[in-house]
Amino acid sequence: MNNQECDPDKGCWLLSTCESDQISYSCVHDPILELTPYTGFVYFLIPILLGTSIMGGLGSGMIKRPILNLLLNYPSSISTQVADCFLFTTSTLNSLFLFFEKHPDHHNLPLINFDISIILNQTIPLAWSAGAFLQQRSPKFIIYLIQLCFLLGAIPFLWKFTHLQKRLEQDKKENIILVNQKIKTQEDMGNETNFDEKLLNQYQQFYKNDHKKFQIKNLSFIFGSFFVNQTIILMRSNKYNNSIIGLDKCTLENNLILLAIVGINLTYTFFVYWSKRNEEYYKDIVQYRPNQRFFKEKKQFFFYYLGGFLAGFSTGLLGMGGGLIMVTFLLSQKIIAREAAATAAFGSFMISLNSLIQFILQKTITDQQMLVFFILGILGVIIIAKPSYIFMNRFKIGYIILIVDIIQVSINVFSILALIIINTILYGFDAMLNYYSHC
Repeated sequence: MNNQECDPDKGCWLLSTCESDQISYSCVHDPILELTPYTGFVYFLIPILLGTSIMGGLGSGMIKRPILNLLLNYPSSISTQVADCFLFTTSTLNSLFLFFEKHPDHHNLPLINFDISIILNQTIPLAWSAGAFLQQRSPKFIIYLIQLCFLLGAIPFLWKFTHLQKRLEQDKKENIILVNQKIKTQEDMGNETNFDEKLLNQYQQFYKNDHKKFQIKNLSFIFGSFFVNQTIILMRSNKYNNSIIGLDKCTLENNLILLAIVGINLTYTFFVYWSKRNEEYYKDIVQYRPNQRFFKEKKQFFFYYLGGFLAGFSTGLLGMGGGLIMVTFLLSQKIIAREAAATAAFGSFMISLNSLIQFILQKTITDQQMLVFFILGILGVIIIAKPSYIFMNRFKIGYIILIVDIIQVSINVFSILALIIINTILYGFDAMLNYYSHC
């Protein structure tokens, strides 16, 4: 822990030494990426844990506590930058792979549910900013405590969904539940209905759009939300960057930018909601997939909107948990595990874009170190995540995702408990309650 005050009799945690600067003692970390048998073993673990967390839709934030903070003991600023490297690299590459994954129940459809992704991503930039705002003003112990309660609360839900998903997949294998039902084509609808040519053409347009790997209109809504919100966010100063319009970080005007973000976000969200709701009305007219409606039902829309908000807020405040929240919300709506994990993973990619900007603005690690962390992230996706997708497709065992998620969450619970104990013993409990104002 760099610049952490220490007691020379107690020393510091792993890979750090308690050194004097003639005024006080503080922990000084060994050079980042210095290779020893111990650090080599930890670096070997990184792609494994990264790949499994990405596979489960939880995101790379799940390795921050057990690897970066506990086993490597990176200083807070360094661990955040490394986590941002992992998040962007793994989520980008994984999302690219997921675009070409087939839905296990409807083989011609993409695995990512883009309609749900639109709703989730409307509020992620706003919520991420709010979470980051509070994180900068919260003592370390409070962050640890919230993380611990959050993860412990998630385990029973994941355990429940694991059993439900396993039973569902078993029923599919035994043909108790018919799932691979063909989506009707334009020709089918022409034979079964008295639709005129205009309605049949409209039906065919919806059919084609849904079966595209890259759905341009839906992706435009998603990325549009990011760019609109991020432009406003960059107008605000924080401890990492200056405002693009020259606001000082300690002024009232700077904090009022948060209200501007809320206003812009709600305006853009209403535009998207209105557009997609009208689209679903037309789908009703031509009877296209009547069970797939996410905008007409306000209760369902706001349910996913809340899920996106909590995911973004959790990532901004805790540096983790966004993927876990999205997976849990989707599973609760009886979305199958693979679709839930893929949709959450794409949501994590959008979260990573916010983190990428912060990484660029606060970067202190060298380009060579950044490249090494990028490579570790790439290895995690290629060696672990991608083969896992092939394995699950072949044997139809998507519930494995949830078992992996439970293991990852449990590892983080034990890691946070260990960090609390270590900090208390070496540096005193009061050190975790200190709060340093940036003004």
